[in-house]
Amino acid sequence: VKNTLNPVWQLFTIPVRALCNGDYDRTIKVEVYDWDRDGSHDFIGEFTTSYRELARGQSQFNIYEVVNPKKKMKKKKYVNSGTVTLLSFSVESESTFLDYIKGGNFLFAVKFSGNPSQSTSLHYMNPYQMNAYALALKAVGEIIQDYDTLLLYYYFELDF
Repeated sequence: VKNTLNPVWQLFTIPVRALCNGDYDRTIKVEVYDWDRDGSHDFIGEFTTSYRELARGQSQFNIYEVVNPKKKMKKKKYVNSGTVTLLSFSVESESTFLDYIKGGNFLFAVKFSGNPSQSTSLHYMNPYQMNAYALALKAVGEIIQDYDTLLLYYYFELDF
């Protein structure tokens, strides 16, 4: 944020894995710089926190003193170079394939876009053997069937 002593940064997203590798108590070091056009950005200070602290959201717990260690060592009366206040914090969960399996129901969809009467199509309905899609669904289904609580397959056909 340029030309202000009281910047408000834009929202940003960072995966928990990249931030703290899933360790909610791992120390996260935040460094604050004054941006300069020529690339010689000036170090203002730093503070530490953790995912667990950030997850408290906007509160008195998420106001951080930005301290420049060099200034703190040189000046006895130095307190900080300012503060950073967390204005918002939200978590967006992304389900994994394993989460879906743990859900207890197996559901699949097939998009039939090819011509089932043309022998060159993967959708070709050969009266004597299963086509490539049917073989793939059967192979996956046989593995996943045990994860469905009722051992049932639900499916629907997509046709665009």
